[in-house]
Amino acid sequence: MNGFTASGAWICHTGKSRKVNEDACLFDGAFGGASTSAPMRAEVKKWPWVIALADGIGGHRAGAYASREVLAALEAATDFSPIAIGNVLQETNRRLHEVGREKPEFEGTGTAVVGLVSGPDGLFGFNVGDARLYRQQNGRITQVSDDDSVEQLLIHEGLLEASEGVRSKYMHALTQSVGGSAELHRIEPHFYPLAVRNSARFLLCTDGLTDMLSVKAIESYMIPQLKPVTAVQALFSAAMEAGGRDNITIAIVDVEKK
Repeated sequence: MNGFTASGAWICHTGKSRKVNEDACLFDGAFGGASTSAPMRAEVKKWPWVIALADGIGGHRAGAYASREVLAALEAATDFSPIAIGNVLQETNRRLHEVGREKPEFEGTGTAVVGLVSGPDGLFGFNVGDARLYRQQNGRITQVSDDDSVEQLLIHEGLLEASEGVRSKYMHALTQSVGGSAELHRIEPHFYPLAVRNSARFLLCTDGLTDMLSVKAIESYMIPQLKPVTAVQALFSAAMEAGGRDNITIAIVDVEKK
């Protein structure tokens, strides 16, 4: 049995510029409110488990609907293998496409999603879109996930050099999301096996953080903070001070082998 416990803190906030929060967070129960005012402590007491964040697209109502739908589907999961989580995402992709086609107010409804799972196959991360998973080790954070974005596509094709800075506004377009397209396309979720000997710390976040702060800036606010709630607050405050132009969702997750 490769089980892990999980504890930490999270925040899901509208930011300074947006009127509606299209982000959502699943950490010991789905979050579906407008905005949290301060970091929330969390602990997952049951195993297996999934922790995930979603960043909705398609306009205010449509984006908020999609982000909450994908997290509700993940929360209802009964199988925690990569294949099973992939099937949940595929089914949600199909359902969001149908809703967008049938209801004009939900046209284009879709979402990016990133998550961390502890199941019978061990610990693994996953994502679709540009919400990110980082791992903290040796005074650094390393990005585990691959962005489904124009920027990452150009990097893969050798047309752009990878950078740890904040991406330009022209690089935000997604190359895939859960839902969010006029035509139904099969998505290809990314999965990342994670080797953890005893314990590890992970950061999950939407682009409301990473489009405000470079990787080095994130490290400078996150690494010195030993308590997850303090680390989340430091990152959130820095993102707001940098402009807070988008919804901001951040989760610090400490995992420990059972």
